Amino acid sequence: MLKMALEKKTDSSRQNNGLSSRNALILKIALFLNYLSKEDHQKLLYDLKQHQDNPAVDILKLMQVKNYIGQANAVDLKKTCVSFARAQEDSRFGSLCINFEFLTQSNLDLALEEQKRLAEQGRNIRLGDLLIDAGMLSKRQCDLILQKQKLENTFRKNTPLNEPPTADEISTNVCEDEFLDAPSAFDKNRMREIRENGIILLIQNDALKAFITKTKEFDDSICLEDLKFFLEQNGVIYGLVDDESLKAFVEDEKYKTTFLKAAEGLEPIDGTDAGVVYLFERDYLKPGRFSEDGTIDFKERGEIPFVSAGDVLAEKIPPKEGKDGVSVYGEAIPKADAMDISFVLGKGVRVSKDGLKVMADVNGNPRVSPSGEFSVNDAYYIEGDVDFNTGHVIFDKNVYITGSIKNGFRVEAINVVAKAVDGGIIKAQGDVFIQNGITESVIEAKGNIKAGFMHRSKAACMGDMTVVKEIVDTEVLLEGTFKMSRGRVYSSSIMAKGGAKIYSIGSEKSGPSTITVGISGYLEKKLQDLDSRIEKRRIFLETRSLEKNKIQADLDIIMKKLEDFDQSKLRTVSIMNEVKKNGPEKMEDKIELLQKSLGTADVKIHGLKNDKALLEYHLKKANHDILACEKAIKIADQDKLTLKRLEQASPSKPILDVAGKILAGTRINGRYAHLTLSRTLTRTRIMEINTQWDKGCKKRSEMVMTNL
Repeated sequence: MLKMALEKKTDSSRQNNGLSSRNALILKIALFLNYLSKEDHQKLLYDLKQHQDNPAVDILKLMQVKNYIGQANAVDLKKTCVSFARAQEDSRFGSLCINFEFLTQSNLDLALEEQKRLAEQGRNIRLGDLLIDAGMLSKRQCDLILQKQKLENTFRKNTPLNEPPTADEISTNVCEDEFLDAPSAFDKNRMREIRENGIILLIQNDALKAFITKTKEFDDSICLEDLKFFLEQNGVIYGLVDDESLKAFVEDEKYKTTFLKAAEGLEPIDGTDAGVVYLFERDYLKPGRFSEDGTIDFKERGEIPFVSAGDVLAEKIPPKEGKDGVSVYGEAIPKADAMDISFVLGKGVRVSKDGLKVMADVNGNPRVSPSGEFSVNDAYYIEGDVDFNTGHVIFDKNVYITGSIKNGFRVEAINVVAKAVDGGIIKAQGDVFIQNGITESVIEAKGNIKAGFMHRSKAACMGDMTVVKEIVDTEVLLEGTFKMSRGRVYSSSIMAKGGAKIYSIGSEKSGPSTITVGISGYLEKKLQDLDSRIEKRRIFLETRSLEKNKIQADLDIIMKKLEDFDQSKLRTVSIMNEVKKNGPEKMEDKIELLQKSLGTADVKIHGLKNDKALLEYHLKKANHDILACEKAIKIADQDKLTLKRLEQASPSKPILDVAGKILAGTRINGRYAHLTLSRTLTRTRIMEINTQWDKGCKKRSEMVMTNL
């Protein structure tokens, strides 16, 4: 699958000739996973022609130097290539995803649980398809894993464990039954073979091991020195076995059917690439969270990471240099150089003096871009929609969304800016700005709200509210002024303490709207909710206090009983000692009775202590509940006081201005007076005023109409 895709995409089988197998694999995977664009691929092939004399050039470093891929992508690409090239013990799809670092174990566990749940419903979905649908795995990553899985299974099928090589694979003169200290299979393409004087010398292409065996033409008169000269003549001079082993080879007939490892070099120790330990959750998005009923809520995808100024975001593990090896020819085998990395700094971060740490300069959301750039933003930016890919968004700073907030997803932040809200929920500590409109959603803000339109929604704020086009079947509560300079209100309810300025209200086909001005609907509702919560907590506090007093009284009774039992035991022990001292031989029955009494007392004391421990636990819990309730009441009282101050600070303006047309049937409410229009009006101001008919009569209010 991978091979076919790559050939179709790049014709790489023809263009990559001359590359080492390592570089060819890196190039194929880089193309397949889109680390490398087609344009950069053509440029890279041209660059490689400049190094055609050195097919083992480090293609990863070359791609970085030419800026075809970033540092972080180079590290990820190398890990993926190493995982693809390495034999895997567990070839199951999920295990391969973890080994390739495409998934975390927690993500896999949740996906497997969901797959099991769907299977129980009769819906059999492959794990890969489920992960792709959840946005946890890309289609190309899935295809790469499937290709690796196919290769692993093919290898296991065609390579039985511990199978010896055939005679044809080695030599017609070497028996395949006995096989000592040799590779599991001799591949002639990977071995250099030399035949001379009845001796077969096999040297691995990597020149790390040399094996010898004898043929039927072996000259038994060969001595140790002749054998050593034969090896030296063919370049094998390093890592030779001891003379005793070579002498045994000359004398022992078994080496006509088996091999002797004559020499072994030193393998090079490759350098260890520099690494980065991230101290914040980069992959914070989870597949979902288990609900209490056992189902997975895919909207709960984890908390957005937040750091404070001075926090360490990442630490660098310096590269570790390797060590050159030595071949059996005595030549150095160069080690693979370690790859170093350097931090790329963006906005809101700095590097420590030793260059090993990235630290936050501001409070906000930490991020690492695909190119490896670290940044901390005092706002959280979402490219696209708030949906199953992002989960709910809860952040202590501003949130900017280029798409829409989808049905059922919640955004909580200070200021919220989005393109649209389609069935979402917003709770803002500051302002809300929706570029297009709000449909079947709930919006609450402690600042202002501005939107293009509102359909079948609920919106409340402590500031002003501005709607550009229209409001349909929507309920609005606000402390400030409702403003709609060019739009129209249809079948909606608006309650604005600071009054309302609307271009047009109603139509012939829509139901009537209700406009209430001069009344603090938002804060009054909040105050009512607070009063209700405070009352419930006071009742709970009173109940728990009574329960605490009863528990304490029961505990006091038990403590008194324990004290009485302790004194009784002391008296009984004292009597027993006196009886034993004065004549135990005559008082055995009485002593036995006293001992029985002590045993009974111990049983009762044990029961009382258990009751005491249980009551002490309930007393501790009651004290905790009382303290928590008192604290909650205190906070609620403070919130209530704050809301009352805000209510008093915002002036009441019972005025409705309609610059266009207001249809008959519209109801206008003030705090004390009400009016339902019997005819359609244009360019009208309707307001509540206090009137007094006769001297000494009570004041009354009424709604009056004037022209704008």
